[in-house]
Amino acid sequence: MKRKILDDTRRMLKEKTRRWAEHIKVEPTQIRVQTMTRKWASCSTTGWISLAVDLADQPNAFQDYVIVHELLHLRVPNHGKLFKSLLTVYLPEWRATASINESRRITCSDQRKSPFKVNSAQ
Repeated sequence: MKRKILDDTRRMLKEKTRRWAEHIKVEPTQIRVQTMTRKWASCSTTGWISLAVDLADQPNAFQDYVIVHELLHLRVPNHGKLFKSLLTVYLPEWRATASINESRRITCSDQRKSPFKVNSAQ
């Protein structure tokens, strides 16, 4: 029974991430859902998005914030003005949502450059 719940949780978070990726027009290389104790999510320079499995226990707005935050790193590798502007476009209330649970960080493994493909079709 626990295994089925865990599988359903992983499937739900992956599907939510895929839907957001399509909306934002980015292509993560891989989406992983795993146990993470120090952060809610991360983005690697190879395009892997990793999400904490217990993110599913958080409010939907916070889940969306974490997912969109990571996916936007596929376009913008830092947290500068452009990054924050894009967050505001996709999640206008992101600042309030981000403060829901600050017990863990959300990180990108390398914020210097972004080698990711972005769909250019709008």
